[in-house]
Amino acid sequence: MAFLQIYFPRVNRDDGSFSLRLTVHAAVGFVLLFLLMASQPVSNFMMSGMEILLAVNWVLEWDMRAKMERARRQPLLWAFLVLMLVHLAWMLSSSNTGYGWGDMFRKLPLLAIPLVVLTSRPLNRRQLSVVLFGFVLSVFVATIIGRVRLATIPDLPYRDIIPFISHIRFSMNVCLALVVLGWFAVERRRRNGKLWGDWMLWVVAAVALSFVDFLLRLRSYTAFVMLFVVAVVLLAVFWKHIGRRVAAILLTFMLALVLAVVSVSALMARDYYRLAPLAKGPLEAVTANGNPYQHKEDGLIENGNYVNNYICRSELEREWAKRSSMSLDELTDNDYAVYPTLLRYLNAMGVAKDSAGVARLCDEDVRAIEKGIANPVYVHGSSLRKMYYVMFFEYECYSKLGAVKDFTMLQRFELWKNAWRVFVKHPLTGVGTGDVVDCCHRQLAADGSPLAGTKKHTHNQYLTLLVSFGLLGFSIIAFMFIYAFRRQRLMRIPAVLAFVTIVLVSFITEDTLETLAGCVFSVLFLCLMGVGEAESGKRKTEK
Repeated sequence: MAFLQIYFPRVNRDDGSFSLRLTVHAAVGFVLLFLLMASQPVSNFMMSGMEILLAVNWVLEWDMRAKMERARRQPLLWAFLVLMLVHLAWMLSSSNTGYGWGDMFRKLPLLAIPLVVLTSRPLNRRQLSVVLFGFVLSVFVATIIGRVRLATIPDLPYRDIIPFISHIRFSMNVCLALVVLGWFAVERRRRNGKLWGDWMLWVVAAVALSFVDFLLRLRSYTAFVMLFVVAVVLLAVFWKHIGRRVAAILLTFMLALVLAVVSVSALMARDYYRLAPLAKGPLEAVTANGNPYQHKEDGLIENGNYVNNYICRSELEREWAKRSSMSLDELTDNDYAVYPTLLRYLNAMGVAKDSAGVARLCDEDVRAIEKGIANPVYVHGSSLRKMYYVMFFEYECYSKLGAVKDFTMLQRFELWKNAWRVFVKHPLTGVGTGDVVDCCHRQLAADGSPLAGTKKHTHNQYLTLLVSFGLLGFSIIAFMFIYAFRRQRLMRIPAVLAFVTIVLVSFITEDTLETLAGCVFSVLFLCLMGVGEAESGKRKTEK
C-alpha cells in the first residue's frame, strides 16, 4: 500500500476532496511517461504511440482551469509555443507549402510534449527516478542487443549495430543515460554521505563504463566530443560548488586528456603520411613482366603510398581472375567496385598494383576486398587506428581530388558552406518554413557541388533555422528560450545544463529537430527534469 501511495499518489480537487478520476489519469500519465521515455532508444513506433496516448489521457483528464494556471507559470512552454508560431508565420513566405506543413507535423512533439508535461501535475522525486531508471535500463538493454549482434553477425557495419534507431540518435541517448547516471550518483552521494562504500555507486560506475565502451564500438566519436564539452561546461559553471581540490583534479584530468588526444593524433598522422620505400624512389615505367605502369601523380596518399601510381590494369585483371570469381567491375557488398577497392588495398600493403602485388594477397585479403574493405588496417587494426585512417583518407580525397560524396564529415562541410551561401542571400527573414530544402538544393546545383541531386540540405540545425527564418526569426526563438531558462533558473540544475549542452552540440552536426525522434529527445527530458527539479526547489524555498 505504501508503494501505491508513493508512485501513484492520491489527487485531490481544488476544494481538497479526493478525486478518483484525477488520480487514475495521473497514474496513467505516469505510466505513459515511463513508456515514452523508455521507448526512445528502441522503438520509433512505440514512441509515437505513447505520445498519442499521453495526449489523449491529457485531454480526457480535462481539469483545464488548473492546467491553464500551470501554463501561465511556465515560460518554457511559451518558448516552445513561440517556436511553433514562428514556423507557422514563416509559412506565409513559403512556396513549397507541402514540405512546410510536413515539417511542422514532424515537430508537433515540440509543442505537444511541453503542453502535456508542463501543465500536468509534476512527478514526485520517486516517480521521476523511476522514469529515468526505465530510460537507462532501456539504453542498457539496447547495448546488450548491439553487442550480441556484433558477436553473431560477421562484418556487421557499425551503422547497423543498433537495429532500432539511427546510430547517431542512439549515441545521443547513451550520452543522456550517462548524464542520468551522474545525476543519480550525485543524489545518492548527497543522501547517504558515502562514496566508495556504496555498492550501488559501483554498479552505476560499471554501467557507465559499459556505455563508454559501447560508444567506442559504435564509433560515435561525436558523442565523446559532446561528453567532453559537457564536462567543460559543468566544471566552468559549478566549480565553486565542487571544491577547489576536486575542481583542480578534474581540470588536470581534462587537460591530460586533451594532451593525449593531440599526441595520439600526431602519432597517427606521422604513421599515415610517412612515405614507404615504394613512394620515395623514382617512378618505374614498366612492371617486372615488361608491361607499362600508369602513374597519375595526383598526390593522393594512403598508408604512406600514392594510391594512383604503379597501376597496371591488364596484369591486375589477369591475376585477380585466378584468385576470385568476382570481376574487377563488379560491385562489392558496400556498393563499391572491386577495382578501386583492390587498388587501395594493394597500395596500403605497400606493393605495386600489378600481378606481383595480387600474388602477395592471402585468401583473407581476397575475401576482405570482395566485401569492399579497402585497407588492411580496417581488418587488422585497432578501432582507434581505423578511425584516424578513415579520417585522413577522407581529407586526402577532399584536398587532392575535391571529393566529398560518401564521406560523412566532409559532406557536412560542403553542406554547411552551401547553406551559409543561401543564408547570406536572405539574411533578415530567411526563405520560409517550406523552402529551406529547395533553396539549398538549388544552391548545390548552381555551384556544381558533388552533392547536387542528393536529398541532403544542411546537416546543421542552427543553419536550418537561419536559412528558414533569417536573423529575425532565429533571434525571436533564441530570446524566448534564453528568457525561459533564466526565468525558471533551469541552467542552475546540473543535469539540465548537461542535457541542454548535449542537444546544442548535436545541432552543430545534425538536423536534430527535423525528425520525430530528435524532437522527442530534445524536449522530453528537459520538461521532466527541469520542471521536476524546479518544483522541488520551489517547495524547499516555500518551506
